[in-house]
Amino acid sequence: MKQHQQGHSTILFVDDEEVIRKSFTRELQMEGFQIRPVASGEEAVKILEQERFELVITDLMMSGIDGFGVLKAAKRFAPMTSVIILTGYGDMRSAIDALRLGADDFTLKPCEIEELVFRIHRCLDKQNLLKTLSLQNERLEEEISRRQQIEQQLIESENRFRLALDASSNGVWDRNLVTGEVYFGENWHRTLGYEDKNELDGQAFEQLLHPDDRDRVLALRDAHAQGKSSRYEAEFRLRNKAGGWHWILSRGEVIARDENGKALRIIGTHTDITRLKEVEAELNQSREELEQRVRERTAELSESNVALSVLLKKREEDRQTLAEQVLSNTAKLVIPYLDRLKDSSLNEQQQVLVDILRANIDELTSPFATNFSNKLARLTPAEIQIANLIKLGKRTKEIAAIMHLSPGTIGIHRKNIRKKLELTHQKINLQTTLSINS
Repeated sequence: MKQHQQGHSTILFVDDEEVIRKSFTRELQMEGFQIRPVASGEEAVKILEQERFELVITDLMMSGIDGFGVLKAAKRFAPMTSVIILTGYGDMRSAIDALRLGADDFTLKPCEIEELVFRIHRCLDKQNLLKTLSLQNERLEEEISRRQQIEQQLIESENRFRLALDASSNGVWDRNLVTGEVYFGENWHRTLGYEDKNELDGQAFEQLLHPDDRDRVLALRDAHAQGKSSRYEAEFRLRNKAGGWHWILSRGEVIARDENGKALRIIGTHTDITRLKEVEAELNQSREELEQRVRERTAELSESNVALSVLLKKREEDRQTLAEQVLSNTAKLVIPYLDRLKDSSLNEQQQVLVDILRANIDELTSPFATNFSNKLARLTPAEIQIANLIKLGKRTKEIAAIMHLSPGTIGIHRKNIRKKLELTHQKINLQTTLSINS
């Protein structure tokens, strides 16, 4: 499958009108786009099977495979491809259907090249944002997978290390709890860097313990001797010959008690776990660094999601504005002339044509009117009564007199009506809006 060179915006332009096709191709090439002009829907579908484009611009009404067929093919072969529909004023309903089928935008023919370029850039910006979001999601998943692997390796490493420690030790100790005498094996002192145990100069085990560990370790040993625990086990630091500290794992068990249960003798082992502690510290640092990277990636993803939400919200606002403009322009520029035409002297055939034209206009604008009806449902009974009076051309003072309310109260109701109909901060006449949607 052929992939176009990265860094160039590749566009497939489909239109069966040669003048429009050549004109837009030339203008868009001057704007820096790489254009592939096509004269029919059939040819476009064949090309889409073999090649990939960032954007497809297609006329809606064509013989043979029309714009709907090109749209479906583009989304089937490459779902990320953006599609802009070109349509005439009479095909507005079809353009709306195309949006429901996945088209990213549409514009009316004839249109200015500046408008088409604007819509192209908007589609490409959305596409790039989605690609960035997808890439960041992949990277985040890779980071999470890597973290899971590291944690699994840590668990396996710790298990292997502890199994090895269970099978060996760095010294044996035997403590007589009655006399206080302690015997240490022949190799435990080497762990602390001494060649000969006589170099310890009679230093007691308690003297070698780190001050921060002493009370805890002695408490654990006494608890086991008193029968409060089944086994003695403690991790602590012993001072080595160089003055530093070695981590030791000590395990032991009482092997002799008197008739009253008092512990007489306890035997155990010392195991050097300094390297294990160093590895744990390194792994903890790696884990913290990984978590920080995940947090940073998450923040980047959140920013991308916000940007995408803003883009989608703006698109919905543009679509809503277009709907309101269609309704308003129809009421102002089309309906009055149709009414005048209907009231004029028409023969029977002309009257039928006017009725058909009016019915077609109602059909095209019905989706927008339905949305407006949903907004009207939000009004309170009082607001509905005021809206009906406004629709009849009544002024604020006249409405106040009819409803026995103050003009200020009517003014507040008018503001609430505009807010619920989403007309706030829009230069749209409320009476006209209510009339054209009645």
